[in-house]
Amino acid sequence: MKEYKCKYCGEVFDKPLRLAQHARSRHKRAKTREKKSVEKEKQGEQINRTIEAIGILKGLQASPNLNEAEKKLLGDVSKIIEELLAYTLKSK
Repeated sequence: MKEYKCKYCGEVFDKPLRLAQHARSRHKRAKTREKKSVEKEKQGEQINRTIEAIGILKGLQASPNLNEAEKKLLGDVSKIIEELLAYTLKSK
């Protein structure tokens, strides 16, 4: 009787169909799930950095050393970033 060995974990099967089912369920799908979780984690980090940037802009806007035009510019930039962040969160 011929044996079929899994190339990922070395488990032995008697039929190639069982080997294929095992490889799909245990290894291929697990890899796909792992990639998706890494992608979500990266998106979360990007959102956190964007929120930090908005906070920094708000802090700069309150600086007494800036004139009104510079404060208005910082306000406009932070508003644009907030809108982009809201759009990104809605599209998820």
